Amino acid sequence: MPLNASSFLILGMVRNGVNSGYAIRRTIENMRMEAFWATTFAQIYPHLADLENEGYLVRHDDPQGARPRSAYTLSQKGEEALDAWLRGTDLPPIEVRDEGLLRLGFSDNLSPEETLALLGRLRERSEAAEREFCEYNLSMAAGAVEQGYRAALMIARMGAEYYAWAAAWFGQLESELQRELDSS
Repeated sequence: MPLNASSFLILGMVRNGVNSGYAIRRTIENMRMEAFWATTFAQIYPHLADLENEGYLVRHDDPQGARPRSAYTLSQKGEEALDAWLRGTDLPPIEVRDEGLLRLGFSDNLSPEETLALLGRLRERSEAAEREFCEYNLSMAAGAVEQGYRAALMIARMGAEYYAWAAAWFGQLESELQRELDSS
């Protein structure tokens, strides 16, 4: 099984103490990691099993009350693979998957008014995401720093600053298009 970015996401989470499929998914949601790496329960559980089968993870029973649950730790092979990936110098191209941007890419098929409305929705979405990062993710990440995990704060800051930039950029496009409409 070739390891991919989702493999390393799981290995990194397990190393940091997030050791069950449920906890991994909740951490991704709570930290808004899906903004840059989306994943689902349907992807996590089979991937955990594959990583265990290939010797990267070790599973042990960790029942929660009457509910059976599995928890994982990294094997030596998992530790080595994660360390090699973290220290690797090759980075793949940046991939941005945003359906709103995809729609904007085809907005020549819309009226100028419809494009203006789309830009407004994209700006508002970015403003809401920035607020969420500022109100929730930054404070949660600050708590992670107190536990020795400073990278969470770097990612939370990047998210907040990215969405602030995106909101301003969409707002600028809105203003430009509105001026064009006003002058025609």
